[in-house]
Amino acid sequence: MIIINDSKHSTYYIEHPQIVVYNLKERFSSISKKIEWGYKQCKNNYIYRLDDDDLLAPNGLNRAEKFIKENEGYDIYRSKEAIFFVENKYENKTANTNTGNIYKKEYFDRIKFHDNSFGEDYDITFKRNGKIYEDDGEPTMVYRWGMNTYHVSGMGNIRNQEMMSNVDKITKTSIGKYHLNPHFNDDYYKMIDYT
Repeated sequence: MIIINDSKHSTYYIEHPQIVVYNLKERFSSISKKIEWGYKQCKNNYIYRLDDDDLLAPNGLNRAEKFIKENEGYDIYRSKEAIFFVENKYENKTANTNTGNIYKKEYFDRIKFHDNSFGEDYDITFKRNGKIYEDDGEPTMVYRWGMNTYHVSGMGNIRNQEMMSNVDKITKTSIGKYHLNPHFNDDYYKMIDYT
């Protein structure tokens, strides 16, 4: 796993052999450019993209690995739906652009990344003629909305510089060094209704 922090005001660190944190002191010009830089740091053939408010669903990686192995030859693998939480409460399953998208590194190598932050996930997933496998089984990702955090998609289609400026204002309290100690305050998995 790689974590990319491009805020000059904060530094994240964790001691884990399978997690690398990149603390960069300059904002990327867009989310798309951040994704492009991030995928180039990856060593494996498949890249599962999660934003900082997303979670893997229970057994999500095992299911993703299974549908990749059983359906070779695709550029992008994704679940048809994601598990959807609003303000830390389970809502339902939802179909949207990012439902746990997994990209083959070779696909990223051959596409051109535009310099955009609004709709960048739709652009790299659906506008580049990638061969997509969509699994209609249990979702591999939990999509969370709200929780007193910012969501770039909720800022609308504004210039990248304005968007990043808004992010810096909202996250102003995130100044300093932070030891990452992953844990849940809420048991999200217990709240999921699989019926």
